[in-house]
Amino acid sequence: MIAGLQAAFLLFQNKVVDLITSNSVKGPDMRIDRNDTGEIYRRARRLTTWHYHWIILHEVLPLFIGREMINDILRRGRKFYRPEVTQIPVEFQGAAYRFGHSLVRPSYRANFTSLAGQPFFGIIFDPSQENNRDPDDLRGGFRAPRRYIGWQTFFDFADGNVRPNKLIDTKISTPLFNLPLATIASGDPPTSLPQRNLLRHITWQLPSGQSIAGYMRVPALSADDLSELRDFGLNLHESTPLWYYVLKEAEVMENGLRLGPVGARIVGEVIIGLLQLDRNSFMSDEPHWRPTLPTRSGKVTAEFTMVDFLSFAGVAQMR
Repeated sequence: MIAGLQAAFLLFQNKVVDLITSNSVKGPDMRIDRNDTGEIYRRARRLTTWHYHWIILHEVLPLFIGREMINDILRRGRKFYRPEVTQIPVEFQGAAYRFGHSLVRPSYRANFTSLAGQPFFGIIFDPSQENNRDPDDLRGGFRAPRRYIGWQTFFDFADGNVRPNKLIDTKISTPLFNLPLATIASGDPPTSLPQRNLLRHITWQLPSGQSIAGYMRVPALSADDLSELRDFGLNLHESTPLWYYVLKEAEVMENGLRLGPVGARIVGEVIIGLLQLDRNSFMSDEPHWRPTLPTRSGKVTAEFTMVDFLSFAGVAQMR
């Protein structure tokens, strides 16, 4: 999946180069000396980056933190993530942004009509496939005609094929409790992803979810909300590892549909802050910019979604 997205970005930028050199689209982004290949590349890269950043800000973030939180950060400024230069805080890297682990399904349909003639469906990791040259699970690093991503199963092309997201909660898919060693940078156990996240809370000395809620002055989960942690006898229901707290907060306060006040504030401020601090981002260079490339409809609408991105890149067609 990651390799497929990487290929989509490369193809997208190539298509932007073709569009610039064809002189088929007008606008300020297309006013360029078409004999200056260096400037063509720089312009194509900027357009690719800016359209991607637009999608993050206007499509992806609203799904996970809500439009109200985004508007608050943009209008009132960042309250807690305020570095002078870009950096990723440990509360984001080691806990809050790992909320995505709860969204991982145990299995996926990679495509509907693979090049091998049959759809490819598999669980994400299957230990029995460890030495298979064309494994039946979704681990990466292998080439075969059936192993490509049909994006209609992951993004909503209004064709009825996409499934709704898993909820953001404390329920983690079973395969994530036994990762292949190849997916771990060090190659060392433990192989349980939740265990690794919780150990990281200790080794990185992260603050508890309750302490951050108190510092932010936002409603905190009660001990009863975390009653399942009482039996461990470690006072975890009152001083909860931040990763688990963020998942439980979303489950209790937002019905698993989006992050709660602590998780949403950390994720929102860091991602928006990174965009604002990045000199190559439209939020830094040209805050009032709007998308200038044609959408899936073929028209320039000043809007742009991931479906438009994949369609423009030419990787969205059914095979």
